[in-house]
Amino acid sequence: MNPFELLRASWFFFSRNAGEIALLCLPAILTEAIAQQGLIAWLGADKSQGASIIVSMLFYPLYVGALIIFVDSRSHHIRLKPRQVLEMALFRWPTFAVLAAISTLLIMVGVWMLIIPGVYVMIKLAFAEYLLVLEGKPPLDAIKESFALTRGHFWTILACVLLVMGPIWLVDWFAYRELGEHPDPVGTVVLESFNSFFQLFVSIALYRMFTLVTERATEQ
Repeated sequence: MNPFELLRASWFFFSRNAGEIALLCLPAILTEAIAQQGLIAWLGADKSQGASIIVSMLFYPLYVGALIIFVDSRSHHIRLKPRQVLEMALFRWPTFAVLAAISTLLIMVGVWMLIIPGVYVMIKLAFAEYLLVLEGKPPLDAIKESFALTRGHFWTILACVLLVMGPIWLVDWFAYRELGEHPDPVGTVVLESFNSFFQLFVSIALYRMFTLVTERATEQ
């Protein structure tokens, strides 16, 4: 699988459906960003880090789950209404939140050990969300199967993630440098929402890779 071809096809889908994706995902993304700033104002930047992770694990499954259902339905030429997509995402939300918590813990443990184990775990978990949302796998089964499905595709997944996230991290670095040591909360909400929205592009690219890998596994 060529990562550039995957990203090109994913960008075509993302750009053509950006309006509908924004309608589905931006409300939760904005709410999450505002909640994060509220935590910082209440607890302070140093003490809010733990609570910030919990807030992310509450909102992330909602908008990413909605995105996965939306992309999958369009890929099968099914046009679901936004309300239907959100209802299906809410149905998966409890188990997705558990998966997000386990995944975050595993990645953090990997990062504490060294950066490289954390990256390895993150890539090996790349398909777990799709297995849970689309196939109804329990969190632990989704993690186990993701580790198996990503075998042999590590570098392709890593390349896709870095090619998308690299520019976003660069924009982040410049933006926070301009915002200074005490960034304006409104500016921070806008920046974080922008970042989270464009990170959805990674989820679309990984969905396309997931479908290709599972199709090949079925044919074998």
